[in-house]
Amino acid sequence: MGKFAVIDIGSNTVRMVVYENLHRAPYVLFNEKVFCGLGRGVAETGSMIEKSMDKAATTLRRFSLLLNKMDIEDYKVVATSAVRDAANGSEFVERVKQEAGIEINVIDGNEEARLSGNGVICAVPRATGIIGDLGGGSLELATVHEKQVSHESTLPIGPLQLQDKDGTRISDAEGKIDQYLAEITWLKEESGRKFYAVGGSWRTLARVHMMETNYPLVNMHNYIIPVEEITELALRISKMTKAELEQYRPHISSKRIKTLALAALVLCRLLKIIKPGKFVISAFGVREGLLYNEMETDVRAQDPLIVGCHQVAQMTGRFPDHGERLNDWIEGLFSDESTEHKRLRLAICILSDVGWRGHPEYRAEKVVSEILYGRFSGINHWGAALMAMALYICYGGSGNNAPQVSTAKSLISKDDMLYARKIGLALRLAQRISGGTSEGLKMAEITLADDKLSLKIKDNMIDLVNEVVEKRFSKLAKFIDVDGEIAGF
Repeated sequence: MGKFAVIDIGSNTVRMVVYENLHRAPYVLFNEKVFCGLGRGVAETGSMIEKSMDKAATTLRRFSLLLNKMDIEDYKVVATSAVRDAANGSEFVERVKQEAGIEINVIDGNEEARLSGNGVICAVPRATGIIGDLGGGSLELATVHEKQVSHESTLPIGPLQLQDKDGTRISDAEGKIDQYLAEITWLKEESGRKFYAVGGSWRTLARVHMMETNYPLVNMHNYIIPVEEITELALRISKMTKAELEQYRPHISSKRIKTLALAALVLCRLLKIIKPGKFVISAFGVREGLLYNEMETDVRAQDPLIVGCHQVAQMTGRFPDHGERLNDWIEGLFSDESTEHKRLRLAICILSDVGWRGHPEYRAEKVVSEILYGRFSGINHWGAALMAMALYICYGGSGNNAPQVSTAKSLISKDDMLYARKIGLALRLAQRISGGTSEGLKMAEITLADDKLSLKIKDNMIDLVNEVVEKRFSKLAKFIDVDGEIAGF
């Protein structure tokens, strides 16, 4: 299965993303965006301006050359609001075909909403709630539930539609937003649910929130902002001038600053209607929706986190197929887990061998960085931190307060830390007994019953137990606060 690429021609940016393959959690090999502003002035004049089309055409010629150089034959090219709404949209499509040899598929707003919803599902398979994708020219809305997208809607209220061609806010921007939102009758019926915010402008708002709260990570995806905080921030930003927004440079590009206040205004008016129960940033949208659509049905059904962990284990582990066996081996120690904790435990076990190449003195800290700052899909910041701390304990981490360790600790609760420690200590014992092999684990079993932790070793394999094994077993038993027994069987 070869590489797959998506070129997304939006109202504000033109972007190309190249994926390694069409597996469930493919690596991104290339990602480039160019601010072309195709949507600027479309609402006012009905057409895209020449300067923007020239820049977009130049960008697409470059992307066409890159597709050729990368030997990519499987790709999709879509255009959204600006091209579909502009009177000269078909002219632009033909120009790109002639100059770049690229066939553009101009999708309608409902299809854009469906793709954006599928993009959220691609990253968060159990997503349920409302998705809102704010592009330069339009806002797409839909609901997602049980891997299905419904209520696809589109509104011409992207920031570029709320400005004139010189970038000045139109006089009745708020009234226009409210007028169009009022047409989507299902919005109030869905109030109180999770809201997944898609699009570069809303991710920029999230970055402002991270800056102002000194949040320890910069990864936007699955960043959860308290509803009252994002509501206050959106209201405040919506009233700022471009000069006032300059305070956020250089963390925010000048291109984003031009539209940020209007993006915040749209969010403000939308939040007032839907009153979400939770606000979640999604870095996945239309492009990932196209990727998801191209996957085989059985591939789409897979868990992206588990698949991604297996990929990392294959690349870095000594015994990459050992994860499931480890998970089964320690299963009896965990009787009251939530479904999400059980899923994370499997992911931790799959990744339990990824840090062995590191220097012994730094392995524990290294593995925290690899998990906390890794590009795993299907997981939020809390889950990544919990996984990181479990593997930190697995690799012998203790009192070191390296920055990445302190960051991971700050993102989870005390109970989560106890859970992570229990997994880490159990894996630390399992890895020592087995030497990192599934065959080694078959020689032993561990059980927890009647306030006793029992480690049983086959009689002819009792020499697997040495001083280090005894020490690790005792440490696990002490942590669980039960008596421990090692015996043959």
